[in-house]
Amino acid sequence: MQGLFYRVRRTAAHLARYRHIMSVLIKYGFEEVAGLVARRFRVGLGSKGIPTNRSEEMLQVSAARRLRMAMEELGPTFIKLGQLLSTRPDLIPAEFVEEFERLQDQVTPERPEIIREEIRRQLGAYPEELFAAFEVEPIAAASIAQVHRVRLKDGRIGAMKIRRPGIVKVIRTELEILEDFAALLKRRLRNGDVIDPQRMVREFAQAVLKEVDLSRERKNLQRFGRNFADDPTVHVPAVFEEYCTEAILMMEFIEGIKPSQIEQLRAEGYDTKEIARRGADFVLKQVFDFGFFHTDPHPGNFLIMKGNVLAPLDFGQVGRLSRPDRELMQAIVLSIVSGDVTRVLQALERAEMIEERTDILELRRDLEDLLDNYSNMPLKDIPFGEAIRRGFEIIRSHHIQPPRDFTLMLKCLMTIESFARGLDPDFQIINHLKPYARRFTMESYKPSGVLRQLGKAVQGAGELAGRFPEDAAAILSKVRRGQFHIHIHHEHLDELERTMDNSSNRLSFAIIIAALLIASSLLVAQEGTVLGLLSLEALGIAGYLTAAVVGVWLLVLILQGRRF
Repeated sequence: MQGLFYRVRRTAAHLARYRHIMSVLIKYGFEEVAGLVARRFRVGLGSKGIPTNRSEEMLQVSAARRLRMAMEELGPTFIKLGQLLSTRPDLIPAEFVEEFERLQDQVTPERPEIIREEIRRQLGAYPEELFAAFEVEPIAAASIAQVHRVRLKDGRIGAMKIRRPGIVKVIRTELEILEDFAALLKRRLRNGDVIDPQRMVREFAQAVLKEVDLSRERKNLQRFGRNFADDPTVHVPAVFEEYCTEAILMMEFIEGIKPSQIEQLRAEGYDTKEIARRGADFVLKQVFDFGFFHTDPHPGNFLIMKGNVLAPLDFGQVGRLSRPDRELMQAIVLSIVSGDVTRVLQALERAEMIEERTDILELRRDLEDLLDNYSNMPLKDIPFGEAIRRGFEIIRSHHIQPPRDFTLMLKCLMTIESFARGLDPDFQIINHLKPYARRFTMESYKPSGVLRQLGKAVQGAGELAGRFPEDAAAILSKVRRGQFHIHIHHEHLDELERTMDNSSNRLSFAIIIAALLIASSLLVAQEGTVLGLLSLEALGIAGYLTAAVVGVWLLVLILQGRRF
């Protein structure tokens, strides 16, 4: 009862926002969804509630594009949701992924006096007191934060990322609304549907709440700095910790050229092919060496410094890969190169991604068909991005649910391939992937790798042994209560029974033939007669002939595949 009262009160508090959402859904041709939500939450439609006007021309536009346009109009939280969904091609169709990738997160900057007051609240003084210079006009403005150029009193130039005041409250409110929508949608989905909207909203809520906490981004930035400290091809901006809080991130200001400005790069003497190679290596090192990676390495998140040095900029969203995830990635890469589907299936089973309802034979056939398309291609011509996109379609159709970070990693590799091809049309990421995958494999056979696997095995055995008394007691308790049942399901058992009968018959005849041969051999070596009429030698020869006839008959039946 208390939970119901809370939901009713929460819905009433968000009534105005619900009505706005419904009006936007109707505007872009989603009346059915709007009506469903309105009935569920008692939000009125029509003249007294929500305007029901929409353009008939809008219905000529694809559903994916209309939904993308609706998200842009609904604002920051829905834009972030669409951007998250664009990283999940394992859950949504390709046309929606492509549209959601176009979502623009550009908004009007906050007024200078609001930003000035927020700096005072976070750092204890106004910007003119803290810095030698503070540029009021932001160099970038998004829905969650905006960035200002700052000159410190010691001469250093910084980029100050400031979270919009009140944005956390706005996001939490809209997350509550999305939770209500997800619960409603889940009740209308079939049990066999891959998508779990409530799970997706929970994942999204965790991701977006992490992104608004700029102290997390600071830690991510510092970790990247440590990982690439000895790499001269990558420059990770330094952090100015004395000016950092949960709502402010101050980092080194980077002078450089955007990778999308290809003509300018070439005009100023940059090597675009080398930049493409370094961009790929930057991502692959994260995946295979560190298991900690930038989830969205698109050109807008980099600057190119002098000497073809890459400078990554945005560290709000990162992914983490376990060793099993990296092993699965290695299996995928090597299977694409070698056409070995078994390697992929084994890795999927080890990662426990294959559900009971998945038809393994059908999955194998689909994967073999996929790899057959690339089996005769030279390594340099294999379209890795296309192969992964088609792989995601197979994953969706067979109800396979990979971990979120694993999916993000595959999407990350597709993004960096596109990034690199923009700089070098001949670039093929598969050429760069293979050495990393092989090196990762070789590390498993080093003494340290073997010892690590052995340690895991011992640990697993210990945990199993420790749980055994408790598990055994639970099973015995169910047995005593009559709650322990064993269900046996068989298919084609009759055919199996006939096959076993056939095999046993053939074995019996083979034993008889062997006995005849042995007995005949003993009789031939003996002297005497049977009943004074037939010599033992003749009886033995007759046994030989009988064994030969039966043996030939049995052989013919076996060769013909006939039953007897």
